Amino acid sequence: MKLKKFWLSLAAVAMAAAMSLSLVACGEGGGEEPEKGGENPGQTVTGSVSLKLWTPVTGADLTVFNRMITRFNQAYEGQIHVDHQSNVRDTHYNNLKNNIPNNGPDIAIIHSQLVKNYAEKEYIVPIDDSFFTKETIDPNGYQQNVMSTLKTEDGVLGFPLDVHPIVLYYNKSIVGDNPLPKNFTELMTLAQKLTNSSQGVWGLPISTLWPTEFTYTTALYQEGGEEIDTATSQPKFNSDAGAAAAEHLRDIIYKYKVSPENLGTDADLQLFTTGKAAFHIQGCWQLSSLMEIFGDDLGVMSLSGMLTDKTDAASKYVMARSHVFCVAKTKRALSQRKKEAIVTFIKWMGENSAEWSTAGQIPAFNAARESDTFKNAPYVSLYGDPANFRTAASATYFESGYETVFQYVTTIMKSADSDIRGELTKAEEEAKRAVSTEMYG
Repeated sequence: MKLKKFWLSLAAVAMAAAMSLSLVACGEGGGEEPEKGGENPGQTVTGSVSLKLWTPVTGADLTVFNRMITRFNQAYEGQIHVDHQSNVRDTHYNNLKNNIPNNGPDIAIIHSQLVKNYAEKEYIVPIDDSFFTKETIDPNGYQQNVMSTLKTEDGVLGFPLDVHPIVLYYNKSIVGDNPLPKNFTELMTLAQKLTNSSQGVWGLPISTLWPTEFTYTTALYQEGGEEIDTATSQPKFNSDAGAAAAEHLRDIIYKYKVSPENLGTDADLQLFTTGKAAFHIQGCWQLSSLMEIFGDDLGVMSLSGMLTDKTDAASKYVMARSHVFCVAKTKRALSQRKKEAIVTFIKWMGENSAEWSTAGQIPAFNAARESDTFKNAPYVSLYGDPANFRTAASATYFESGYETVFQYVTTIMKSADSDIRGELTKAEEEAKRAVSTEMYG
């Protein structure tokens, strides 16, 4: 079987590497001083190899990410140089589709839920045993919720840099000494207590647009639902769990009245940052900017169990995404030296990814989460147990089969009288058509 052969081959490379001289740049994550390359006769790559890396990393994250790239280039000066190009998400993915294989990158960061689709359409190639002739990367060293979605019979489709969940932020000056909630009912009760609409202060303002992708999916998971059938890419959100998830989000606005109606993208964030909201649901990527605004008044807690009153294992799930390093398809076959350089870079980024936590991200590399850099990063440990961060189901046509639902969730959240099952049925029908179109044209 191909899969067994690949992992046996990978194990053999790992054993050979362990018996050889020490490799360059395998230091612990988060160190301040760059490690020096070119001085060890057992170094992985000789000569200068140039790698083009394209990513959708932007904002405050970009500062930390570029610092890591600089450290890598310093560590491997004269051996490997990574040229990093960053764009906003839509531009990034359009560039990949328009330029691969003729003028694309060598390595691309792709969000975890899209990786399988990009492999199906041959924008990326598997990282097979031909890449691991000098050193190896152990897939078991990564957070398995993500890594398990990237394994194929021919190798792996990529290696994850991080896991980025949504979290529940709160303003300590508004919440005060009130006990923090442990489930949806407690959250709503406290949010109602802290709401003073006459003064424009709200318990939990929530947008009907972004980040509905994260809020609805988290609620769906916590109600025991699934977004998609992994084998067929057919939607599974039109279920009792899917309806309950949508109802909870609608109830925040119309039943509990702890949010203004029809908030647009980032309107809830603006209320929070201007001191007009007690709680705010947002991604971990906002941590750095919120720390600057609130200082010691910023509170952070896990969203685990917060969008349901259930207490089973599924109730603890929090929707997350991951930035995955993938190898882009190129017009000319990759040289062996370039393959080895790619492995060296991806491995180094994992082993040094504790520094990535200073941008509010959770490293996917297990050892990085055991480092002092990660453990001492402010607030990050409060996001919750990484084992509960659930990434998207591994399905080839995930976007078509699931992401069509979000516009219908927006419709549900815009009216107290919305027909939840009717809207989910329309979303399901559209998703099925989209999958069929993508599969058969």
